[in-house]
Amino acid sequence: MNWLKALKLVGGSVIDKPLEIIDKQLKFYQERKNAAHDQKLKQEESQFMQKLELDNRKLNAEIDDMIAHNETERDLQRAKAFTEAWENHKRTMAECNVSIGRSLGMMDIELRAHAVTLVEEKTRSYRDLQEETLNRAYEHFDKINAKFPEGSRARTIMEDAVAKQINSIIETSDKFLQTLSDDFEDMLKSVRQITESTVKNTEQYLSPIFANNALRGNDTKLLK
Repeated sequence: MNWLKALKLVGGSVIDKPLEIIDKQLKFYQERKNAAHDQKLKQEESQFMQKLELDNRKLNAEIDDMIAHNETERDLQRAKAFTEAWENHKRTMAECNVSIGRSLGMMDIELRAHAVTLVEEKTRSYRDLQEETLNRAYEHFDKINAKFPEGSRARTIMEDAVAKQINSIIETSDKFLQTLSDDFEDMLKSVRQITESTVKNTEQYLSPIFANNALRGNDTKLLK
């Protein structure tokens, strides 16, 4: 398996694409002004998704080429694991893109501001973790080429380590998207619960039973 190509692939597309998707979603809902402007933003988002699909096709072609040039059974196993992780990653991106967009569409302006802050905080830790893992993978890649001969046991172990680090980058990207999607849903759930509780209390306080009890001096008990 062409490790350098795989590292460049995950170092660019896998780490950055989720951030591009989140950024596009946030901008779409922050910049909304009127129906005409919404339509323009939707067109921009559609173009972005088309470009994303085109990028995915190019990456799929590169992955197919990497797999086709495997020379050993071990390489083939690693390539299959990488392909499976990549396919899962594409599904996660698609699902979370829809979920995050739906959540943002249901948020008011104030709640979206909290969402932006949440994304900024999680993005910092996400990037730090991904860059650290990517740097370790590059270091292992350099050691493999410099110190270990083809076919040696040590080289196999080192290549396995690189394969694990590459897949770890993909899995971390998936977790980042899924966590944000879940966090946005939790934010909406909390707001709904508060709203429902407020409405319930208001209905209670405006009810005839409450009014009658208040006139009799029993309002303190109801408010506790």
